[in-house]
Amino acid sequence: MKLKKSYMGFVVWMILFCAASVGVSFLPIRDSSITTRIVYNICAWGITLLAFIIYKTEYVYWYNGTSYEEAVEAGSERRKRYAWMHFKRFALFSIVFFLFSILAKIFVLSFWIDTVVFLVGFIGVAISTIWIKL
Repeated sequence: MKLKKSYMGFVVWMILFCAASVGVSFLPIRDSSITTRIVYNICAWGITLLAFIIYKTEYVYWYNGTSYEEAVEAGSERRKRYAWMHFKRFALFSIVFFLFSILAKIFVLSFWIDTVVFLVGFIGVAISTIWIKL
C-alpha cells in the first residue's frame, strides 16, 4: 500500500467524536451515573475506532512520536503490525471497561469509581503503547 500524507480522516473522526460526546447531553437521561458511563464508553470506543482506522489506513504517523517519513520507510507490513498492536490494547480496554460499566450499574457503584477505573485503565493502556516500536 502506497502511503500518502493526509489528516482528513483524523479531522472527520475528531468532529464525529466530539459530536457523539456532546450529543449525550441531549439524551433524556436524568441519572448522572448513566450519562457518565455513556461518555466514558464513547471515549473508550472512540479511541478504539481511531486505532482501527489507523490500522486500516496505515496512517501510523497520526500517533505521537511517529513521523510520516518514518512511516513510509517502515513499509506496509511493519505499519500494519505497529497499528494492530495499538488497536488490540485499546480494544481490550474498551471491552473490559464496557463490561465493568454494566456491572457497576447492576451493583449501584458510584460513578466516581468508574472515573478512577477509566482514568487509570486508559492512562495505563496509553503508557503501555510507548514501548511498541515501528
